[in-house]
Amino acid sequence: MSSLNLAVRSLRRRRTRTILTVSGIVIGVAMILVLLSISAGASTQTNGLLRNALGAQITVVNATTPTFPGFTGNFTGFSFTGGGPPSGSGGSNPGGFAQFFGGGNTLNESLVTKIDAISGVYATSPELDTTGYVNGNSVLLDGIDPSTYSSVTNGIDISSGSMFSSSSASNSIILSSALATNLGVSVGSTVAVGVNSTGGASYTVTGIYTPTNSAFGAASRSAYIPISAAQAISGDSNEVTEIYVKADTPSLVNSVASLIDSEISGVTANTASSITVASSLSGTLSTLFIVIGVVALIAGAFGVINTMMMSISERTREVGTLRAIGAQKQTVMKIFMSEAFMIGIIGAVAGVVVGLIVSVALPSITGSGAAGAAGRFAGASLISSLNTSITPENVLLSLALGIIVGTLAGIYPAWRASRMDPVEALRHV
Repeated sequence: MSSLNLAVRSLRRRRTRTILTVSGIVIGVAMILVLLSISAGASTQTNGLLRNALGAQITVVNATTPTFPGFTGNFTGFSFTGGGPPSGSGGSNPGGFAQFFGGGNTLNESLVTKIDAISGVYATSPELDTTGYVNGNSVLLDGIDPSTYSSVTNGIDISSGSMFSSSSASNSIILSSALATNLGVSVGSTVAVGVNSTGGASYTVTGIYTPTNSAFGAASRSAYIPISAAQAISGDSNEVTEIYVKADTPSLVNSVASLIDSEISGVTANTASSITVASSLSGTLSTLFIVIGVVALIAGAFGVINTMMMSISERTREVGTLRAIGAQKQTVMKIFMSEAFMIGIIGAVAGVVVGLIVSVALPSITGSGAAGAAGRFAGASLISSLNTSITPENVLLSLALGIIVGTLAGIYPAWRASRMDPVEALRHV
């Protein structure tokens, strides 16, 4: 009779002990799979929260140095030829703003598609900065794509009105609060936007926003319009000033920026300073999840080893009988190793099944608990359902760990059994 058959008969003959031994592996494997699923879900959720909380992580601009017509010196002691920023004549890039800030060096809008195709890129949004006139006043115009701008840059701080959508973007404008006050307009008003101080197309004010501080105060005289309108005003058809990029996770920002620099010639990918902190936070959380999984694995392994040791130690009489009738040491070790291997397989499979059931049920259970708590105490709205993410890799890892742990747990007890003195063992008969 083979060692495998003897192992099967032994497991059947001692069903209660077999069930208890297998249960140790089932609990360990299920716990590992559930923790891995929670870790994967929490990691995905954390990366999503960080991605949504942060603005554009990468800004892609033309690699060549922009020119500033009429500007001499440097920004610490700047001056303009002609005694100051001239209030200009019309044209495709008109006015004092145009001569001070210049048109810069633009990028072809087709690069947006190329950057989108780079591994690790989550979303992109182009922008074209130019100058124009609103009701005869020279202003900075930011041309944006309303379908992607908010998701990539976290949008505009609109204090009144709303962001124009892709369907309603045509001839829509969002003014800075200072500019709206100077022009005496509000949400719903109509203003003239054009390339010079006279005339222009009619635009509806859909929103008013509060700009951030600007070193030159230019943000107080700025407005957002659809990028197609900005391209028409500047004369830069299919051109953009910069392309904002978000990576899949904060930890990928630097590698994505490097890929953009290496794969697309003539551009520079600049990363935001906040990315270092976000990447560090994401890495810390990932490390925490790994540590939790390792601790669970160690705890489960010790439980299985302890159960196997007790199971095999109780069979001293059986070992003595086998050795007394001529069984070799290798035969005894094979019997116990086969038994440990089968227990490992049964426990691992059952543990994976239990782990899958618990992982699938956890979001619903915790979601119901959070909903019930929200009606009982203040601040319970912060409670959210526990997200889990089941991946084939985690399932296979849990299965393999269960089998490996079950098998390894039987090595030392099997070795001790094979080295047992038959005479000493038979004293227990």
